[in-house]
Amino acid sequence: MLPYQSLTKPFHPETYLKSWEAVEKKVAEKGFTWASLYENYEDNQYMSDSLLLVPEMMVREIENASRAAHDIFTKTYEQIVKNPHTIHELGLPIMLWDLFQKLGKTKFSYFTRYDFIASASGLKIIEANTDTPVGIVESAIAQEVLCNEHKSKNPNAHINQKVKSTWEQIIRDYDIRSSDTLYFTCADWHDEDKQTVKYLMELFPQQAKYVPLEQIVVDKEGVKTPDGESIEFLYRLYPLEYFLEEQSGTGEPIGEQFLVHIINKKLKVINPPAALLMQSKAILALITAKKEEWYTRMEQAAIEKYFLPTYFSADSLRDTYVKKPVLGREGGGIRVVTNGRILDEDVDYYQDQQAVYQQYFPMPDQTIDTWDGPYTGKLLIGSHVMNGEPSGLFFRVGGFITGNLSMFVPYTTA
Repeated sequence: MLPYQSLTKPFHPETYLKSWEAVEKKVAEKGFTWASLYENYEDNQYMSDSLLLVPEMMVREIENASRAAHDIFTKTYEQIVKNPHTIHELGLPIMLWDLFQKLGKTKFSYFTRYDFIASASGLKIIEANTDTPVGIVESAIAQEVLCNEHKSKNPNAHINQKVKSTWEQIIRDYDIRSSDTLYFTCADWHDEDKQTVKYLMELFPQQAKYVPLEQIVVDKEGVKTPDGESIEFLYRLYPLEYFLEEQSGTGEPIGEQFLVHIINKKLKVINPPAALLMQSKAILALITAKKEEWYTRMEQAAIEKYFLPTYFSADSLRDTYVKKPVLGREGGGIRVVTNGRILDEDVDYYQDQQAVYQQYFPMPDQTIDTWDGPYTGKLLIGSHVMNGEPSGLFFRVGGFITGNLSMFVPYTTA
């Protein structure tokens, strides 16, 4: 368990809530507006104002593990491009297969987050968020405010510069001219996504405009804004597979026509389609299956050190595993089984998807302060990787399944 500092010692409910609300106001003014989340008919605390004290050596090891993980994912992507038949094993919608047959030469993902579990046995990656990673605003904005409140060093102070450097790389790779406009989109009703898009858009160094997803117009000629402006470059904080079910501003389905424009290069999206390909948790099973065939000895050593054995069936793991839908998000559809006993499961979402089975690796306990007093949950470490470089950490504490209501906790180095 990592040590932590509290803004309110000892704990008194009224004093704590007053202090927390003061901090919430400060982070909201800077763009982090979901310190609490309304779900299950009640307000839920999402931001803890505890401050984790993380050893500097541990931060460096997480960065090393992030580089290794990204290198393995990059090598895996290269192998998939050489062996396109493997795409059929990844549990992706058939309607997207044609899209993946024309993968571009850009990086498979520019904004990525890898999730790690830390223990005495070392760090283990449990999944990669390569398509639409969030947690950036927490790591950049809320982290800074809370570290200032604690009068502590902010180890994530470099995130803004990392985002800017990533945009510069994207401008080069996509050949975005100074006269071009990069449009940013997400579901307009989703506060977290909208504020994340706003944060990223403010750091883009050239022309940029926001267009709500609900207002995008798709026809045979191309993708347009409600005012008829042609969209050639689009940053989307929205899962690519969800577009298959979306409607344009005219009420017509976006679906296949939207994908056709990407295939024909009328529309260039960020993160690119390859990001969804690599988002499939079947990638982890593919890495396990192809470890001896696709990777060098050094890469095999990295896989053994940082990756958990993952399979397309539970046979190899018997009664201790985590079942994961290949395109599940926010913990949806996951089942945690140890010694034949279900520790936790989500049965509301993604039950119709192909699943993979990952070796169960227990998450460490972590105590933080909350509205209801000290809370001990499970610690998960998110590591942002932008343009292939480690770019800041994102800590959450929750249940056996890290879902939407797992709490964000800031950190400093000790």
